Amino acid sequence: MARIIYKTAQGKIEEQAINTPIELPDAKVFSLDKMAKDKLFLTLNQAFKCAQTPILYDPNIQSIKPKIDALDFKKLPKDTAAIFFTSGTTGEPTGALKSYDNLKQELAVLLELFASQNFERVIVTVPLIHIYGFLTGVLLSSALGVDVVLKEEFLPHELLELSEDKKTLCITNPVFLKVLNKLNIQGKHANMVFLSSTGKLDIQTANDLPQKLQCKIYQLFGSTETGGIAYKINADEYWTPLQNVTVSKKDECLEVNSPFLSKYLIEKELKEITHPFVTSDLIELKNKKFKLLGRKSEIIKISGKRISLLEVETLLEKHQDINEALVRLDYDVNSHKDEQLAIQVLSTLNLDEVKKEIKNILQENYKKINIRTHVKIVDKILKNHMGKKIRKTKGL
Repeated sequence: MARIIYKTAQGKIEEQAINTPIELPDAKVFSLDKMAKDKLFLTLNQAFKCAQTPILYDPNIQSIKPKIDALDFKKLPKDTAAIFFTSGTTGEPTGALKSYDNLKQELAVLLELFASQNFERVIVTVPLIHIYGFLTGVLLSSALGVDVVLKEEFLPHELLELSEDKKTLCITNPVFLKVLNKLNIQGKHANMVFLSSTGKLDIQTANDLPQKLQCKIYQLFGSTETGGIAYKINADEYWTPLQNVTVSKKDECLEVNSPFLSKYLIEKELKEITHPFVTSDLIELKNKKFKLLGRKSEIIKISGKRISLLEVETLLEKHQDINEALVRLDYDVNSHKDEQLAIQVLSTLNLDEVKKEIKNILQENYKKINIRTHVKIVDKILKNHMGKKIRKTKGL
């Protein structure tokens, strides 16, 4: 029988059957108190099977709680399987309703995608309160019918140890894989398959880690509102739409239609989403596959030329002495010149050295553009609970 293998912070291993009964709240729609990851897994898995509706969100984002308290549960569609609140760190919190049909159809497609892998174990490093964590970490793991390994906070090297040389699917994110790639790991680990989502995996990690470990990385692209849209393997340039997903281009942006799309959002009130759904992702479309070029909000113009903030970050992070970078558009209120880039970096260099290296990188890659910068060395780049950089920060 498939088990949950839970490793405590003290290193103790606790095991229980993956379908162990657990007491659920009496209400059809309910919020969750903070609980250990193994209990949360059982709660979410059982709630889905019992047609109860959990409201999932990061409790550290205080602006979400008033939204939940104001919900009129009687007005929610009866087929609502879960409600996911996102984006509370940078603006007005938004809730996405996922129906049972949304989740069941996407689950079937993911099972088909991995049908030939014959996994013996799943390791879940991501939060289960995120749509990606819930769908893959709970529903997919349970549907595979194999042991599931959980821990509150994993260390990268533990993944290889906890796989116990079994054919293992590790559900994780780009930040985790980037750290794993920097470790001095010896030996082949062809038994490992990583499923990564919630953000862009840098090209260096996508290239180097599969070669270093002899493993495979599946990258999953999508959002809470859209569900899964497409996947690619290792450092593939183009994304392949998931089965039953149709993609097209509208006003240079990705337009998507699929049975995984949410029908309703919770903003100021319950709002129906237009299908097909147009994202903010700028794409190049080729032979029914697409390449991501950036997001509208992350493409800026300097001296009349388009620049991707994510591209600048990627270029900076390739430098051996810059561990991480956050780039955003900034305005100098004391100047009438072009906009400048506000750049935060984690680096072993001093400020003058960092400025010199950044200037060289920008001049080399954007030869005909005079890019002004405001650079600051920081102790950390702010991220949300899924490891995504928080871009709408006030000042440097």
